[in-house]
Amino acid sequence: MIEGKLVAATLQIYRSIQEELKPTPLKSHYTFNLRDVSKVICGICLCTKKEVPNSDVAVRLWAHEITRVFGDRLTNDEDRTWMMEAVKEAIRAPFASNFDLLFKSLDTDKNGKVESLDEWRGLAFGDIMTAYGMTDRPYEEIEDKAKLFQCADDALAQYNSISDKPMDLVLFGFAVEHLLRVGRILKQPGGHALLVGVGGSGRQSLTRLASKIADFEIFQIEIKKNYRMQEFREDLKELMRTVGGKGCPTVFIFTDNSIKEEAFLEDVNNILNTGEVPNIFPPDEKAEVQDSVRKAAKEENKCPEGTPQQLFAYFVERCKAMLHIVLCFSPIGDSFRNRVRNFPSLVNCTTIDWFSEWPKDALQSVAVRFLGEIEMAEETRISCVEMVQTFHSDTVLSSKKFLRDLKRNYYVTPTSYLELISTFKQLLAEKRLEVKNNRDKYLNGYDCLIATEESVGKMQVELEAKQP
Repeated sequence: MIEGKLVAATLQIYRSIQEELKPTPLKSHYTFNLRDVSKVICGICLCTKKEVPNSDVAVRLWAHEITRVFGDRLTNDEDRTWMMEAVKEAIRAPFASNFDLLFKSLDTDKNGKVESLDEWRGLAFGDIMTAYGMTDRPYEEIEDKAKLFQCADDALAQYNSISDKPMDLVLFGFAVEHLLRVGRILKQPGGHALLVGVGGSGRQSLTRLASKIADFEIFQIEIKKNYRMQEFREDLKELMRTVGGKGCPTVFIFTDNSIKEEAFLEDVNNILNTGEVPNIFPPDEKAEVQDSVRKAAKEENKCPEGTPQQLFAYFVERCKAMLHIVLCFSPIGDSFRNRVRNFPSLVNCTTIDWFSEWPKDALQSVAVRFLGEIEMAEETRISCVEMVQTFHSDTVLSSKKFLRDLKRNYYVTPTSYLELISTFKQLLAEKRLEVKNNRDKYLNGYDCLIATEESVGKMQVELEAKQP
């Protein structure tokens, strides 16, 4: 049966990755446990029999879930290539299938083989293909990439039409892939995400869009000057009342900029692990919480006796199922490694998605999008797009040489690239204005000279006529 092969292949990958990819100081999040195996199985169970008509689709679904749970946390192409080869080996052994035949739809080079990571990125499952706002959203294989991008753009347009803070996003291939990954995590009950990337990589924006596609509320704390532990606890209580008391599915976006005190992470760690913060509600507020869920518990027949302990346990159960925490952290510096070490649930109870540097197609899409707003000849526009790409790519190479020679990091982030394009547009507008002003001055001077010449000519005629 295919079910037994799926479990055997998952355990094979799990054992292999524990042996081959050990945690290091730079890869402290390379810790794997049986919860990851459970996440793979839960991901497979997102599909119904209708979306998996045959064993070939089942194997591709398994490969996708393995890549999402184990592969998305890998930080470099070397480890990702190892992951792809491990999946190939598992498909040959437990499944006894031909890898190239199963994944021929990913073969962009049409050479009969899937060899590059770019081709492997084409494997996608998600629920985004269903119209925005529909309640029944099947988790299905996505083969029509043109339709995928169209659905993503439509969802973004719908979000901007109803949001008081519209997002000016460019949904290139890399962004859509991460949008699907975040959406997959939010689709699972109690699914939490740890998005690791540098500034400007789109972690928060994509999370907001994925949350609205799933029809979830978004909660994010507002950091003020005197924001401390007491204010944070009040916000958490309000969040838990909304989720557990009202039964409203909510995404809690928590960034490293929100950590005014490291004790904040202790509470987040507890919510990830148990679904609650111990003793956060005093007795009077706890009684209110229990009363708020009494009706829902009775309707679901979860608390037949209706004792306070049963009601609060039901409240915590709803929080665990309906609250999704998305942590947006930066890998720069030692803070990330220290937090992973001190608060293990940040890794153990989340699905990690590592936002690597933008590929070439992403750089091009962003440049085309923002430079397309400028009026210029098409040939000039193409040259400008290539120029900003070259500047960014050469700076990345120079930063690696800088690190190798001087042992110092210089981080080239997507924000830097966006600022480069913004600065270019600003300078271009200033220079165009300067040239226009100089041109206007020249034309005005020329017009004055012509007018003066005509006036002098008239005056000469008049003087000649008035001569004695």
